[in-house]
Amino acid sequence: MSRPANPQAAFRQQGRRSSAWQVAQEQTVKGVSNVGNALGRWFGVTADHEEVQHRAEAYRRRKSGFVGPQGGMHRGVQPSESVVSQLKSVLNDSDLSSSDDEPADPADRPMTRNYAQGMAHYRDLRMRELNNAPRPGWFGGMNKGKDEEATDLGASRRQGASPPKRRHSKLRNDTLVARQLQALPTFTPYFIYLITFVQFALSVAFFAYAFSQNAFAPFGLGWATNVCTGFDCPDGFNGSTITVSRRVEHNFLYGPNSKYLLQFGAKLTPCMRPDNEGLIRAAIERDTQCGSTWGYPCESTSLTAGYGCCALSSSRKGMTDYATCMAAGTNSTWQQNTLCSEARDYIVIRPCCGIGLDSKCEIITALECSFRGGSWQMNEQLCSRTMCLGSLCYLNRGGFYLTANQKLANQPENANQWYRFILPLFLHAGVIQLAIIIAIQLYAGCDVEREAGFLRTLLIYFISGIGGYVISGIFLTSQVTTGADPAVYGLLAVLLVELFQSWQIVSNAWSEFFKLGGFSLLLLMVGTLPFIDNWSHIGGFVFGIVSGIVFLPYVTFGDWDLNRKRILLLICIPVLILMIVLAFVTFYRLQTTSFCSWCKYLNCIPYTSQIECS
Repeated sequence: MSRPANPQAAFRQQGRRSSAWQVAQEQTVKGVSNVGNALGRWFGVTADHEEVQHRAEAYRRRKSGFVGPQGGMHRGVQPSESVVSQLKSVLNDSDLSSSDDEPADPADRPMTRNYAQGMAHYRDLRMRELNNAPRPGWFGGMNKGKDEEATDLGASRRQGASPPKRRHSKLRNDTLVARQLQALPTFTPYFIYLITFVQFALSVAFFAYAFSQNAFAPFGLGWATNVCTGFDCPDGFNGSTITVSRRVEHNFLYGPNSKYLLQFGAKLTPCMRPDNEGLIRAAIERDTQCGSTWGYPCESTSLTAGYGCCALSSSRKGMTDYATCMAAGTNSTWQQNTLCSEARDYIVIRPCCGIGLDSKCEIITALECSFRGGSWQMNEQLCSRTMCLGSLCYLNRGGFYLTANQKLANQPENANQWYRFILPLFLHAGVIQLAIIIAIQLYAGCDVEREAGFLRTLLIYFISGIGGYVISGIFLTSQVTTGADPAVYGLLAVLLVELFQSWQIVSNAWSEFFKLGGFSLLLLMVGTLPFIDNWSHIGGFVFGIVSGIVFLPYVTFGDWDLNRKRILLLICIPVLILMIVLAFVTFYRLQTTSFCSWCKYLNCIPYTSQIECS
């Protein structure tokens, strides 16, 4: 085995390679660390560089024995000249001087024995103090005092004057943070108390009235299917007993059924915008139950096309197609394109609306319609002339209802019950929901309003609540929902925003983050149960985050933190406006969510066989 010609040169070359590799490793680690620190500073979870320097300097002072445990010097230990000079420079720093301090010389103080002059001088000093104090701005942050605005460095730069070079210190930062915290007023949560009282009073009265009307749904999860037995089975068209089934809705929140909630303002998308699926179903009904007599001529010229009056041998009559009439009895007669006489005929089958919550219509007997939970239309004979959505979207005690189209009688003229975005915030689906929402609302809402005030909290509450129901209307078109859930989720989101904005002065910030974030995730998991609208929760939470950044006052910790929060505020103001506009435009324009097949599991998970998520 041959040796290298120059072993020393090979060794030096290998050393250069290893040192270059170490340098590359150090630079990579340093770059990753810088990126992590920059992200941490942007989100407010990492302190500024000057704060780290300040803590290191304080640690060195304690180690050198300059500052004792009680704030004084240790006995027998003299500070170094560099530390003394640094302390003098900090104390002589012009940034720490205040124009509001009293003159040191008593002779400089204006003295008078006149009471009126003394009070006038006091009021003048008080007004100066109020003008110089920072105040919370409308869109978050703190406004400067008038004297500070007059000496603003930016103004001096714009005027061409060079700003004085001032040495920044942690002590000045602490002073500015303390002044901001002192300037933040503490409000009494009148809005949260008021809205909670109104919701509680209305919901209790609503539950009492629903209970008196026997409108409470059975307690449980999902739906149940009941098949009639014995004397419970209704009569069919020909008078014989038929076996039918009905679907019974359960409510694990212990409250009224969905149809009763709709009568008092609950959210249902087909009541709030033209529904393409409903319009298609109405067109199919007009095409099937056609007849020139009632304005829908049949395309086919067959003698058995369309609907007509079917008369049985027992004098029972009703509108059917030819095949159904012949199957009902051996001696039955069918008159094409003819309505049964309301004055002479014994009409036993009529349109039945409200079987389920999809506004479908079936021509059946009154007993069958009642057993299946529908509403029998006494004044109509054909589904093609009956608008079932009108009886489903009727607002009880309010007089608001949908009107039928003059030419197409089985579809609404204009389904635009926009007030169903607002009314659900004041009513709840059950006693359990009311108790949970009120408890969380008082916990989160009072904290938010004590810092934000009445008007800001009102804006955050209704932006989150209405925005959540708009998102729910887009993705959840066939479920009846109500409650202040989206607004409460918006308040929880604001608490998260407040935590991040004040991260550097919150003790155990990570612990608070995990507690608040875990609680919000737990509530979102509860939202996957039936009868709960989780899409409104998600929408309210997202709107709450953005509106919290826009409206919530905050304090700043240095120039970097101030610039970061100002940039974030300037971004979120147009983003919030754009979110509101896009949400409403999407709600009224988008009619399908087939692009997201897995989105249904964000709202409902079939934990048991009785739970249907379709």
